[in-house]
Amino acid sequence: VSGAGMTTHRHNFQALMPEYIRTGVGVALTAGPVLLVDTIAPVAWALGILAVIFAAFAVTVALRQVSVINCTDDGILVSGPVRKSLAWEDLRYARLRYFSTRRAGAKGWMQLVLKGRGVSICIESTLTGFADIVARAAKAANDGGVELSSTTLGNLELLGAGKEVITSSSGSP
Repeated sequence: VSGAGMTTHRHNFQALMPEYIRTGVGVALTAGPVLLVDTIAPVAWALGILAVIFAAFAVTVALRQVSVINCTDDGILVSGPVRKSLAWEDLRYARLRYFSTRRAGAKGWMQLVLKGRGVSICIESTLTGFADIVARAAKAANDGGVELSSTTLGNLELLGAGKEVITSSSGSP
């Protein structure tokens, strides 16, 4: 993916710090008892499995931190340990979801999922310039006639991304 108007985006360490803390606490609370206390086998296995899950989550957070996302007028490229690219003209699916950490809907994050030509790219709102990427993706979805769910359309409106280009697949606002 190359082209004019390239922007570069990264996750900064401070934005990912809460996730690193959660994974560290999770690993400590699950692996710690297995390593430090004589536990019965079923409990040790259960805690060991949970420790592996927390460790895997830590790896995904680290992968996000070292990845760089370049967005151009032609498409999006994820560089780092895992390399993926998607041309906007190949976009066939776009979803923007909001995850709340509070019952009232406050304090949450968004996730953008883009798919096309066997490639799937998932970006979270902890990324710098997230709203700019969402706006470009929304324009590409609109230009390509990609049908967006009502949830995605509502989240796009909440984010304020690409209001002028967002329409449903039928062309109605």
